[in-house]
Amino acid sequence: MPTVSQSAQHASTRHNQFQIAATVVIANAIEFFDYFSYATFITFINRCFFPSSLGASSSIFSFGVFAAGFLARPLGAILIGRHADTTGRKPAFLLTALLVTIGTLGIAVVPSYSTLGLLAPLLILFARFIQGLAIGAELGVSASLLLEICIPKSRSTCAGWLMAGQGLALVASGLCGIAILHTVPPGALETWGWRIPFVLASAMFPLQMYLRRRIPEDQIDPAESSPSRTVLLGLRKQWLLAIVFIFGGTVPTYMATYTATFGVGNVMPTHGFTAVATVAVGLTSVVMSVVGGWLSDRLGRTPIIAFARLSTVLVALPAFHVAEIFRHDVSLLAVIVLFSGLSALAGGPTIIEIILMFPRRHRALTLSLAYATGVALFGGTAPLVVASLDAWAGWRQSAAWYLMVSGAASLLALTLNRVRNEH
Repeated sequence: MPTVSQSAQHASTRHNQFQIAATVVIANAIEFFDYFSYATFITFINRCFFPSSLGASSSIFSFGVFAAGFLARPLGAILIGRHADTTGRKPAFLLTALLVTIGTLGIAVVPSYSTLGLLAPLLILFARFIQGLAIGAELGVSASLLLEICIPKSRSTCAGWLMAGQGLALVASGLCGIAILHTVPPGALETWGWRIPFVLASAMFPLQMYLRRRIPEDQIDPAESSPSRTVLLGLRKQWLLAIVFIFGGTVPTYMATYTATFGVGNVMPTHGFTAVATVAVGLTSVVMSVVGGWLSDRLGRTPIIAFARLSTVLVALPAFHVAEIFRHDVSLLAVIVLFSGLSALAGGPTIIEIILMFPRRHRALTLSLAYATGVALFGGTAPLVVASLDAWAGWRQSAAWYLMVSGAASLLALTLNRVRNEH
């Protein structure tokens, strides 16, 4: 039977763990707010830096800047993830905050194309690339840190809160967008109003550093580390399984965003609906991420992941069919919330499932790279894949079929990982 002093020590330890976990989640949410703000105001950014006077180059630059954020992620995962595995999680955690703020501040202050000419979009491209480097490693470093401070029986809950932090960032950026759209005059919005969230995000840098400096130093033995190439080749089976796991989670998330912007069939949503849907996706992600993590700690990771992905496979076609038949904002919003919720439900358990595949000394690198690569390959390209299938094959259910494929792939990865663990 534990003594009073042992019970007090245990309570103190749990309190410290909670404080550290809360600090990581809040810091992570602030960083993703920086990143999501770009997507919220992308229309105004394109008009400012990629005017129609550029002709075909306007679209090329616009898509290039969008892609740069995704293409930079794997590189950031390798460089900063490696840094986290050799020098410690905290130094890498501080570095990602610095980098994403540099990128965000760049977007906030770079003059328009009419002032700088071609140099303006090039500087925005560089700023977005710097942001991508930081985001590429943020999840891997954060998740590794949380896993190492949380007690084993609450790991999925901690990971669920980490994913909920991204949902909070989405809600914040969406609400910020709604507020600015309704308070700043249209003329001012085009010239300087859209820069407000980037200025606010940059101004939060001191808070970011304060929160992250409160995290205790962790001890990493450099002698345990191996060259990145050796790590990836030696753990290639786990790494490939991890990417397939990410495939199953990132496609529903990005398809929810795509559907909120482009609708179902030939029905285009209004700008007001898109803003509301963005906030709805964020709120749904917050709630379902926490619920999924909590359930996973009590029922096991496999049942929660399997339920979420199998449900996605089974309801994808009927849900999109209903949305296309009724062609109403309510039915469309229901589809978006449904799939973002199912994706979030399995988010925390999936992160733990992936991270436990790898030894501690390589966790930040391997998880960061798997997540960054999976999102770059399947998340960022999901709208392009669906739009191309719609145009090429004339389908109106391409999004549903792609969701089904991603869910089935995730179920396959779950099964293979169970078999691997048994042997």
